[in-house]
Amino acid sequence: MNRHLYAGPQQRTFRHAVVHLLENEYRVLGSERILQMLAEDMQKLVDEFYPQPDHLAAGWMVYTGTRASGKKAHPGQGAADHELVTLAWPVLLPEDVEGLANGNKRKGQHAWWQKRLIRILEHGYAQPAGEVLLSTADLACMLGLSMAQISTLLEEARQETGKSLITKGYYFDQGVKPTHKAEIIAVYEAGLDEAAIAVKTGHAQDSVGQYIRDYERVKLMVKNKISVEAIPVMIGMPPSLVNAYVKLIAEHHPELLPVVALPLQG
Repeated sequence: MNRHLYAGPQQRTFRHAVVHLLENEYRVLGSERILQMLAEDMQKLVDEFYPQPDHLAAGWMVYTGTRASGKKAHPGQGAADHELVTLAWPVLLPEDVEGLANGNKRKGQHAWWQKRLIRILEHGYAQPAGEVLLSTADLACMLGLSMAQISTLLEEARQETGKSLITKGYYFDQGVKPTHKAEIIAVYEAGLDEAAIAVKTGHAQDSVGQYIRDYERVKLMVKNKISVEAIPVMIGMPPSLVNAYVKLIAEHHPELLPVVALPLQG
């Protein structure tokens, strides 16, 4: 198990948020240990003056997501370096339990999971103060599924509903406005052919085909356990372009990434 895949959920805590606030809003300079100690003291005060409530609506989970704000993530940036938002999320509602009781999960398992997945994501999008995003790792933790299962469910849901269903990784890897290749590959992974993608995205079909061929070439290397550093030389592609496609592979096929090194920097 690659622990780095779940680093985001582990770093999204109150203490990480306090350290981020001290460093970025108050410009407090000091060792990481000092800032961590300050954050721990603040946590103790919060626990003392704001004890946990005795109850929460059944089926709702308190979980910390990430505000959809700020610039594209840079190499080495941690999950806690973004604005964190803790919400109650509608994970398992009475209608879901009713579906289980009626045997809906067995008859239409993917539809049952997809409905819950879409509802959770859209709850974050609908926050009045601004969209709150979850990563595939967050969703895996919340629903008790693997990241590969979440990725498959997301792709199927995008294809069947036409909704973008943006995750934290997609938003911060691509920046506020996705790149052309990211837009095209997202639609390609949803099952459309080159001609349909060209019409939907407004790009020439030749360009669409080139993006897809390059993406598949890099994905084939990853599937065959070729290190990311070796791919540019083997297929004659610039490292920066390989890096971009590896990030897209991580979004759409996270199950492939444990067998290769992390993406190239820069």
